[in-house]
Amino acid sequence: MKIKSVNRRIDYVNNLELSVPHESIESLSATSLNFNEDGPDAKVVGGSTVSFVGGVPKLIMQDVLNSTLLAQLAANKAYDRETETKLWYYKYREVLENIGWVIQEFSFSNQSSSGVTVKLDKVALNILKAAMSGNELLVLKATLDALENADSGSKEVTLFDHNGSSGDGGNFQLSTASLDPNGNVQMSLGAFHFQASTSHTRFLFFSWDTQNINIYGGAQSVILNEQIYATVRAAINTKLGDKAQKYVADIDI
Repeated sequence: MKIKSVNRRIDYVNNLELSVPHESIESLSATSLNFNEDGPDAKVVGGSTVSFVGGVPKLIMQDVLNSTLLAQLAANKAYDRETETKLWYYKYREVLENIGWVIQEFSFSNQSSSGVTVKLDKVALNILKAAMSGNELLVLKATLDALENADSGSKEVTLFDHNGSSGDGGNFQLSTASLDPNGNVQMSLGAFHFQASTSHTRFLFFSWDTQNINIYGGAQSVILNEQIYATVRAAINTKLGDKAQKYVADIDI
């Protein structure tokens, strides 16, 4: 369902239902964000990371964060993030399409490993290296390194771990964003989900026994049409309210 008229897009945003924050998220403060327009920057957005390569204006950075957050919260309300993954991604895609993103249907492949253990961050990087430029990979690696080394009680770790996984299963996204020659945001988006027979915290960096986990992932390039997004920006800002600060945290890279 792709909406074209401005008024219907605004109505679509106004009528979206968003999930209620988990108590671990509800207790977090709505903090102001720091934006680096000139160099690399990175944020946790719910169960996602977004890394900006550099040269992206603050307003557009906020548009990327708010739109991906809106899509997550609407999908969380509609479907279980981990047990109804296919439907969850259908809703996630629907929301992004209707606020200005050009995005294809998600396609996942089973990621097998020949080793004894496997780390999800390494699996994700292996998938994304075929979809990203060298600079994108560098800033994504820096983002993941910073997230891995962050204090376990920090806001960025709490957000990502509680939104991206329940311990023995998960659904998360890793992406990089930059401007294309026309001034629109181009994002290399990696989407992943997994099911495991054991439960662990800091799931992205834990060394999982390959016999106890099934990992699925895919990547695609998506573009935000800023002219379309501008028509719903105010409605999205109103819909999110303080969630735009509560669900987002800086990653110091």
